[in-house]
Amino acid sequence: MKKKRRMLILLFLFLSFILLAAGILATQVYPTVYIAPAGNTLEVQVPTLENGEIREDTYTLVRGTGVRLKKRGPRMSQVEYEGKTLEVPTASLADDYADCVKVPSVFVRTRTELRETKDGTLSQVAAEKGEELEVVSASVQDLDPETGMVNWYEVVRDGKTYWIPGQYVEPDAESVHAWDEPNVAVSEYWNAAYGEGYSTDAFVTQEDWKPVQPVDFADNPRKEDVRGLHVTLEQLAADPGYYLSLKDRTDLNALVVELKNEGGLVEYESPAAAKWVDSGYSGLSLDQLKQLVKRFQDAGFYMIGRVSAFKDPVFAAAYPEEAIQTTDGQLLEIAQSTWASPYSRKAWEYNGDICAEAADIFNEVQLDYTRFPEGLAQLQGLTELHNTYDESKASAIQHFTQYVRDRVHEHNAYLSVDVFAQVLTAMDDQDLGQYVPGLCIAADYVSPMPYPDHFASGSLGVEYPATQQGEMLKRYSQIAQSVYADDTQYRPWLQGYANTAQDVQDQIRAVEETGFDSWLIWCSNGDVDIVEPRVEGMKTTVNPAAPQKGQTDKTG
Repeated sequence: MKKKRRMLILLFLFLSFILLAAGILATQVYPTVYIAPAGNTLEVQVPTLENGEIREDTYTLVRGTGVRLKKRGPRMSQVEYEGKTLEVPTASLADDYADCVKVPSVFVRTRTELRETKDGTLSQVAAEKGEELEVVSASVQDLDPETGMVNWYEVVRDGKTYWIPGQYVEPDAESVHAWDEPNVAVSEYWNAAYGEGYSTDAFVTQEDWKPVQPVDFADNPRKEDVRGLHVTLEQLAADPGYYLSLKDRTDLNALVVELKNEGGLVEYESPAAAKWVDSGYSGLSLDQLKQLVKRFQDAGFYMIGRVSAFKDPVFAAAYPEEAIQTTDGQLLEIAQSTWASPYSRKAWEYNGDICAEAADIFNEVQLDYTRFPEGLAQLQGLTELHNTYDESKASAIQHFTQYVRDRVHEHNAYLSVDVFAQVLTAMDDQDLGQYVPGLCIAADYVSPMPYPDHFASGSLGVEYPATQQGEMLKRYSQIAQSVYADDTQYRPWLQGYANTAQDVQDQIRAVEETGFDSWLIWCSNGDVDIVEPRVEGMKTTVNPAAPQKGQTDKTG
């Protein structure tokens, strides 16, 4: 019995040796190499004979993909991938995994702020579109195995090293200009104010037009049917039971909670804000905010934290040199407020820090007042905007939004941005910097504010918008259909003040019957006395029994 057992052990060891030797031999004969294209992916066509006809199958190999090298040639090599033999450029192969991210230089696709570090800290240096930057290092730890994109490159400029996000660079000069002529409408209206050619330069040349793939975080799934109500943090904390009850009494499934208002007040004790300003505010602690938000998330609410960006007298007072000023250095008051300049990178970082803090707690962060104040065209020569990089307003707002989106995405949260209603109908930025096609590339969701009582009689062919609220939203949403390439990005604000529950319901019906699934209701500060009379109207009208399209798993 023992002899038989020994024989079996010896046989097992012999077979293991044979298999191991075969594996080593196979590795030596067909060693593993890695796809290392100039860009993020390499497309390979393989001819296939089907029914007597030759067709080509396309294989897309992302950077870092391991393949077996069957034959190396001076120009082309044969590799094995998923049982197929593919011919690939020899220059697109790396023997070591770490080498697949090594490139000598990258080309900047759109004006991009260089970072001192990877943590979001901006330098005072911006790389211009088309600029070639020498790459000092890139790490495979920064390689996204699904897309092949290297998230960060360490580059050198003027003898100093910086970091630049990989999503804003291209492998060569030709690729930089692949997106120069987007299919977007451009209004020439502002040429009269700023000079011939201004509109094309502002809305096309200076903006980033490379489409981005929608993100979907595993612990915070993308939600395509957000039905939300705005409420200040003060109101929510004072009566959470009431707002929790709305989940059962309405078809609301989201709340938009004020975190930093247009007065510049951060409505909780924010460590992120405290690094920059002393607002003197004493409210909920950060831990108390987390607990409050989690209570609503556990009840099934998708929670959105709202941050007013540039209408901010607190920041303007603390950093007057970063605010919109008169030419003699005084803070300029517009719309009964002073404003941080949207050109100010310190204002970018301040808002970015607050948004990143909120993204750790909320499912989504929403930017409001992400714009310049009205009336600046009439104040030319009288204001100092601190336009260090000679940017158009639309370019500055898009790039700021991209910067905040990148920081929010690092925390597995989404970014939305509010815009004036008229920027959608006029198809320009109304001199505010809010150019909707560009913002659809920069943000996950874009929410215009087509409140019927904001429209003059006869607007969009509606005789009395304030009393024909459903018809007004129908006409407006039909325009949105021609502007938004992705319907899920359209999430309009609806008027929930100075009207009735039926008015609210009419607006919801108009949006949903036009083919959109999401909407938000603005009931001023969300006070119970304002919300309650309109509760009966806060219900879906199209297939209300259908299951929700998404889950709310993020719990902060």
